[in-house]
Amino acid sequence: MIRPRLWAFCLLGLALAGPLLAGPAVTNPQPVSSTAGPADPDGLEPQTEAILDACFVDYNSLRFDQAEAEARQAMALQPDLPLPIIYLQATLMTEVQEMATAHANSRAVAARFYQATRQAITLETAWERVHQDGRSLGYLGVSIGERGMVRLFTGHPLAAYKDGRLANAKLLLARKRDPNLADVDLGLGEYLYYCGRMAGLLRMILVLHGDVPGGITLLQTCGVEGHRCAPLARLELAQILTDEAVNYEQALPYVREAQELYPDNWNYEKLALEEARGLSLDRPEARNLVEAVAAHWDQGWRPPAYAAVDPGPLRLQLAGIYLREGFTVDALRHLQALDKTKGKVGDQARRMEAGIKTKMGL
Repeated sequence: MIRPRLWAFCLLGLALAGPLLAGPAVTNPQPVSSTAGPADPDGLEPQTEAILDACFVDYNSLRFDQAEAEARQAMALQPDLPLPIIYLQATLMTEVQEMATAHANSRAVAARFYQATRQAITLETAWERVHQDGRSLGYLGVSIGERGMVRLFTGHPLAAYKDGRLANAKLLLARKRDPNLADVDLGLGEYLYYCGRMAGLLRMILVLHGDVPGGITLLQTCGVEGHRCAPLARLELAQILTDEAVNYEQALPYVREAQELYPDNWNYEKLALEEARGLSLDRPEARNLVEAVAAHWDQGWRPPAYAAVDPGPLRLQLAGIYLREGFTVDALRHLQALDKTKGKVGDQARRMEAGIKTKMGL
């Protein structure tokens, strides 16, 4: 089955931010002079780019209100550029997807998305008339693809399919115009990969060419050679290589990066636990992933109820390993964190903790 969260990212194309670690957002931006001549390939001034970097971090951390405000600040700074409004689309699209996962009513957010998309496509069409390069077609491919994803999330699969085909065609032409534009490999790679995962008969009926390994290769290329899309390609690889085309060894650096940078996103915490389980807790790398999620949990973080993220079973297993290896203090640290947990995990943690304390004469 095509996972909406993953395919949503694939259709972002050129949309997303550059450096993953953003500085503080500018809260009261002033319009940027059009005579400054920025060196950024998308025309962003440093002030605008800093705000969009913060937007990227915030919506990947599921802080949607803050991310939307930052995207609109960037739009106010440079209203003639396509990229700021693409960030707004990406934020709203991701929020719609999250609401669909939660079975919540996304009508108001979707309405804001469609309004932004109409503005974006009008702006990008005008931009394409003037520039006629790979980047301008990439912008159009992004907006059409994002619209397709929101249509999918809101129950319009045929319209979503048409947008997906059109978006892919735009990105292919963008690559043809500019063979060095590695950012488009994000969308092209995702399209190849997910079409390849569809059932053969359905793929034949829809006339879709799929290539699972070829799609992964394009994502890997984008993750290394891309500019704004490289971070998203690596996030995609984290999910694909852990959840679907499973290869825990290849997934490890991608999962570790996602979990370290966006711990407030339950999806990446869940991936970290799955990666640890797949690698085996005999591996130090796997233990480090569990320890990172456990530390976040003990600081008070909790996922939404619909996310079903629970580090308890792996913490219990890790405590048993620590105990066998003689690391009693580390074992107790996890068991004490679990002793108020209900169910089998809590019961076993309490028994293990009591046994340790009895042996220690406590």
